[in-house]
Amino acid sequence: MLASDCADILPIQIEARRRPWPRRLRPALGPENSWNMSTLITEECINCGACEPECPNTAIYEGGAPWELDGASNPAIKEDIYYIAPQKCTECVGFFDQEQCAAVCPVDCCIPDPNIPESEEVLLERARRMHPEQTFGADFPSRFKKG
Repeated sequence: MLASDCADILPIQIEARRRPWPRRLRPALGPENSWNMSTLITEECINCGACEPECPNTAIYEGGAPWELDGASNPAIKEDIYYIAPQKCTECVGFFDQEQCAAVCPVDCCIPDPNIPESEEVLLERARRMHPEQTFGADFPSRFKKG
């Protein structure tokens, strides 16, 4: 099933932008970490798979699939739904001005993980380590620069 197929069965519109968080999913934020977090996929995931090919870091995996980093295989984080390996997630910093998984998700289940607050600097350094062939200049894209 493609994300576009979900439009007929879901009471939402698929949009290519980040939508406000549903109140029940909205993470608690303090002034010290406002939106500076790794992304996670909640249990509301419908397994449409729209997010997986959008990730520039191949950090998104189908439930039950092991994830890889630096040649090492790691056990699946979730068994029944897609998941994001937080050690690989850069929240698309360096690549896009918003998280691409959240932009394409038809049910808004890609949200900041309140248990893993991360700064733009940490995320950019991770992107540099994972993509040594790429140059990230001063004008790199980042959701932190919006607004």
